[in-house]
Amino acid sequence: MTPDMQKPKIPVFERWFGTWQIAVSRRGYSVDDLRQAYDDEASMWTGKLTKLGFLEAYQHLMTSFAKGGSTVGGAPLRVLDCGVGTGALSRAFANEMTDVFDLSVVDISPSMLSEAQSNLAALPRRFEGRIADIQDLPFPDASFDRVICAHTIEHLAGPEAAISEMCRVLRPGGKLLLVLTRKSAFGTYIHLKWRTQRLDPGVVKTWLGHHGLGDLEELPVGQRAWTRLWSTAIAGRKTNAGHQSLQDNTDASFRRTA
Repeated sequence: MTPDMQKPKIPVFERWFGTWQIAVSRRGYSVDDLRQAYDDEASMWTGKLTKLGFLEAYQHLMTSFAKGGSTVGGAPLRVLDCGVGTGALSRAFANEMTDVFDLSVVDISPSMLSEAQSNLAALPRRFEGRIADIQDLPFPDASFDRVICAHTIEHLAGPEAAISEMCRVLRPGGKLLLVLTRKSAFGTYIHLKWRTQRLDPGVVKTWLGHHGLGDLEELPVGQRAWTRLWSTAIAGRKTNAGHQSLQDNTDASFRRTA
């Protein structure tokens, strides 16, 4: 198998004409290619987000998401940022928090992770950063009270696998926030440049429901028309039923292999 054949296949166009299907796909970035691309962009990334208005937009988004909820036994809130980039979403979350919290972040790019650590250094949190793929998170089940993720799952060949992992590590009652790129003119540019999936929010909400999240709602990303046009956010809460479903799947898998 050639290196190109090992790269993920990104759907671009699909339509049925009677009994005929026409589908166009594009080779996506391999994990190594994507890591290198983001390593190359890391030093400029915060500046780009600032110019596009996303630092302000993320802050507005977090005014509602970061508040509320409870921790287990009064322990500090445990937060996971999946695909942290340079830390913009985590910083917006931290700005809404008055108490110290435990922040874990993952990214496949060492340079992005280094930038995030520098950008988050002065915030009231305990920090743990790991290089990891969010399709295979290195954390036990039900580890976090909040899981946040911005503009990351559309880069993956299997975005539902990442959603499954984020829901797995979220404790019952915990909240998850996803920020996605909308279908728009600029979204098309992102799709072509970064070879991303064009994810439908309705499909993403269906995946979240399948993996144990309820109370799903779409939230605007910021107050400016530009950031709302480019992105949308989906928030939800993990139900006890969702936790039980995941446990049943784990038990069934154990029985099959025992």
